[in-house]
Amino acid sequence: MARIVLGMGLSHTPQLHTSAEQWDIRVEADRRNKAHQFRGKTYDWDGLKALRQDEKLGDDARVEHRQERLKRAHRSLEALAELFERAKPDVAVIVGNDQHELFDDSITPAFTVFWGDAIQNVPRSEEQISRLPAGISIADHGHVPAQAAVYPGAPKLGLHIIQRAIADDFDVAHSKILHKVDPGHSILSGIPHAYGFVYRQVMKDKVIPSVPIILNTFYPPNQPSVRRCFAFGQSIGRAIASWPEDCTVAVIGSGGLSHFVVDPKFDRAFLDALQKGDVNALANPGEALYQSGTSECKNWITAAGILSTTSLKMNLLSYDPFIRSEVGTGTGAAFAYWM
Repeated sequence: MARIVLGMGLSHTPQLHTSAEQWDIRVEADRRNKAHQFRGKTYDWDGLKALRQDEKLGDDARVEHRQERLKRAHRSLEALAELFERAKPDVAVIVGNDQHELFDDSITPAFTVFWGDAIQNVPRSEEQISRLPAGISIADHGHVPAQAAVYPGAPKLGLHIIQRAIADDFDVAHSKILHKVDPGHSILSGIPHAYGFVYRQVMKDKVIPSVPIILNTFYPPNQPSVRRCFAFGQSIGRAIASWPEDCTVAVIGSGGLSHFVVDPKFDRAFLDALQKGDVNALANPGEALYQSGTSECKNWITAAGILSTTSLKMNLLSYDPFIRSEVGTGTGAAFAYWM
């Protein structure tokens, strides 16, 4: 029977692949943004500045503090890569989300399970890179290789997860192809960055067969709730436990924490609830707090649902607020494992 031997939760922010000084590149765009999501409401730059002035976030945004936090995060990420190497799982189940890299307004499923044979990780063209937001294009190498790569899927396990989900009353979408093409059949993009980050930074380009689980965390109106994500994870956990193959499995949640405005209070409460396996504490803040980039916390929640079907326990390696401005824009960066 299949056995889950390792779990992980990790942030995949582009800030990990830019220097502390380069974080400033994004600040001008932050200033222009009139719709920052923070604690269930929307603010412009001046509104955030007024709201958060007592937090003295300008000190947190100093380069020396950025450098310290970036070093700690890199150490944690390397520790996860080492744990993965030592565990040597046969297959991975990776929970992430899509940000219109695959799906768009033509169709956006709430839950998708990939069960194809091959996964393509495709570098962006120069034209595509030119359209990326400032500060993200220079970090793209953290998610995609210099040349196109094809990784193995795990179609038998993927199919088994789909069948279990349907039996558990989850109406999941399924996919055997994970890339977007233009009308001339050229591939515009491959696997979303939530997964490419894992393949490159945790597996170090030595990619084992995997099942990508794709959530719609970002885009209304069909974002699954916190409780639904956890329950879906439990269904996946049951599927893995009942899979007849004699193999070991790693479960990885990729994304989060709070962004694009960092909320350390939310992040620490979220991590505490996750360690305790307290679904009520995860859900009680309400869906309004799980919007924009912070919605990626649901990738962790789904992974935690999978891991709740095991005896593995969560261990937090580090949490740092990657604050790049006086109003707190940036990303909460956390790294944890279950063993």
